[in-house]
Amino acid sequence: MRKDRISTGLSTLYAAMLAAAFTVDVAPVQAAEPANEEVLFEEGMQALEDDRLQTAMKAFQSILSQQPGLHRARLELAVAYYRSLQYAEARKLAQQVLDDPQTPPEVRVTVLAFLAQVQKDEATLAVRHEIKPSISAGFMYDSNVNVGPSTDIIEELPSLPLTASSLGRSDNAVVLAAGLSHRFQPGKTFQVGERTAGFLWQSQANLYNRAYNDESDFDLTILSAGTGPAWVVLRHWRANMALNVDRIWLGGSALAWFTSLSPAVTWQFDNGELTWDATLADRRYDDTADAGREGTYKATGLTLGRYFNARRVAAQVGARLLDFSADNDRFGNDGYELLAGVIVKTWPGGSVYGRANYRDVEYDAIEPLFTEARDEQERRIAAGFQHDFKAGHLAKWTLNGGIQYTDNSSNISIYNYDRRQITLNLGRTF
Repeated sequence: MRKDRISTGLSTLYAAMLAAAFTVDVAPVQAAEPANEEVLFEEGMQALEDDRLQTAMKAFQSILSQQPGLHRARLELAVAYYRSLQYAEARKLAQQVLDDPQTPPEVRVTVLAFLAQVQKDEATLAVRHEIKPSISAGFMYDSNVNVGPSTDIIEELPSLPLTASSLGRSDNAVVLAAGLSHRFQPGKTFQVGERTAGFLWQSQANLYNRAYNDESDFDLTILSAGTGPAWVVLRHWRANMALNVDRIWLGGSALAWFTSLSPAVTWQFDNGELTWDATLADRRYDDTADAGREGTYKATGLTLGRYFNARRVAAQVGARLLDFSADNDRFGNDGYELLAGVIVKTWPGGSVYGRANYRDVEYDAIEPLFTEARDEQERRIAAGFQHDFKAGHLAKWTLNGGIQYTDNSSNISIYNYDRRQITLNLGRTF
């Protein structure tokens, strides 16, 4: 829900303040307004409310051509320019109202606040390159480091015990992460119907490392890099396309290259948004023993998010279709995933969250030594908190903590397992 980077600082707050403050004329008018001007004003206000910005501009410009001293129309025109990212024009119009000595003091205060917001957003849009590093460090308890099965006997093959190394083992780990993001904003806008869209290019590089105290064979390191364009129509939709490359190490040895292409489109509406996203990934492994696991992963789905209680509560539900075409059908699978989650702002700077995922997949070929293909259902439940420090030695740092429980049920018992992961980390974006 933070992808709309170009809209940083843009708010409808001042537009609403202006609409409330300028419901009466603040400049003298020598004669009553013609009826068609009042009709034009109502049409302009309705167009502004509907974000038909070009129509609104034409209506208010038409009024001003007949009544140049009508600041009520001039300020609504300024709001339309503001929402169209034409900040210079918005400033010019608002300044005209300030320069009029007959502008009432209460209106002057609101116009000054509007001008301050315009200048702030104009400065944000003028930044061509924005680079943000981030770091985090923490601890993890993992009840099933090697994702071992929940039973030591293979039920499908009578009295066949699993080796001790195959059973689940618990351990603690130190988790470190670092990232670097870059946003290039050319400052160009273009029209999409009656609205104004912005273009930007986003890139990032991230390093994640999980080092277990005892089970070092399962240490995990992931180096990721991604880049791609994004388009934003403020308060209406945003879209992006990202090319990502992940280099993965397991136990200190090179494991795999994952290369993916991920498009997404989000449509915004009052107190919510709907997102479609997809992933197309090529998975390649270093060890020839894993050659059968190589293949193409595909996924697509929809996610609906809604805000409640003045945006103190955010809820989300979604569904995805999954397909992995592996070189060896034993590892290929297809299925679906369902998700639901909620985030609640519970104290100043703090929030709690809950999340649930359900995944059902069927594999493409019979498992060796067994008489059927795998059919599995995975359930994940997570809960946690986040606190942003506002003052003191930890100002601008964020503390995160949570627990995730995973239960995987399979028709083949050696793939049954459960897992608990408890995390606590401290991080910051600079």
